[in-house]
Amino acid sequence: MLLLPLLVVVPLAFAAIWLALRAGLAPLQRWRERLAARGARDLSPVSAGDLPSELAPIAATLDDVLCRLSAAFEAERSFAANAAHELRTPLAGAIAQAQRLQAETADPAARMRAAAMEAALKRLLRVSERLMQLARAEGARLRRDSAADLCPVVRILVEEQGRDAGDERIRLRLPEAAVLSDLDPDALAIILRNLIDNALRHGDPAKPVDVTLTSEGILRVSNDGLPIPPETLARLATRFTRAGSSAEGSGLGLAIVATIAERIGSRLHLTSPRPGATSGLTAEMMLPCASDCEVEKRDNRPSRHSVSSSAS
Repeated sequence: MLLLPLLVVVPLAFAAIWLALRAGLAPLQRWRERLAARGARDLSPVSAGDLPSELAPIAATLDDVLCRLSAAFEAERSFAANAAHELRTPLAGAIAQAQRLQAETADPAARMRAAAMEAALKRLLRVSERLMQLARAEGARLRRDSAADLCPVVRILVEEQGRDAGDERIRLRLPEAAVLSDLDPDALAIILRNLIDNALRHGDPAKPVDVTLTSEGILRVSNDGLPIPPETLARLATRFTRAGSSAEGSGLGLAIVATIAERIGSRLHLTSPRPGATSGLTAEMMLPCASDCEVEKRDNRPSRHSVSSSAS
């Protein structure tokens, strides 16, 4: 007779305890889900919401750690940007002095040394410009509140690059319809200039560079040249990494593009050889389009050596 009440009361007690624990831990579960849904670069404070008072100090401590991390990263970005900006004026002056020395000296050896100085200073100037771009890619706002057509911006940028490289070096393909996007034009300029500059520097100088923007918002830049080994391709978009060609470069261009791609919810895909060819390199990324706010998942890549690169 004593066992019968226990058989009823014990399961009910366990069920009541389980329901009470579930209800009590539900705010903690929601707080964990908010943390898990954050991007890698989102260091803003986490709302404690309806966390129990016993757990509120843990949330406050985490917010304090996130604020300190954010301040440290911002100080690092500001230092890089400010240092690069301050270097531009003295570097430009030094380049002018080297050019003046070449024009005024009659000694061939001195002229060669001045030319070497000028080339080294120009490389340093390019690196400082890339550092400023990297600081912007990591910290600036890359999306606008309204959408605009990307085609005119791409056309102007390609024409500008074409004047420097030669009219026959770059071939542009644009869709007939407008490609609406909220991507900041300055961010698009950084992406396109780095991709084209990389393609021109490291591709076959006798072959053109193809720049394509599709109606779906896919930006694709391809060049011809020797195929890149898979192990090199896998780390090509990391900072200060080059493919081993003799062309000069800072090793930052693709890393900057990968950083911007990550921040706008996309990915930089590098494929070598080019699809349908036995040589060259294709860099491709999906730009945010107004007609489709979800960035297309491009996980099904061709069965060639292909990597999806994003800054870490």
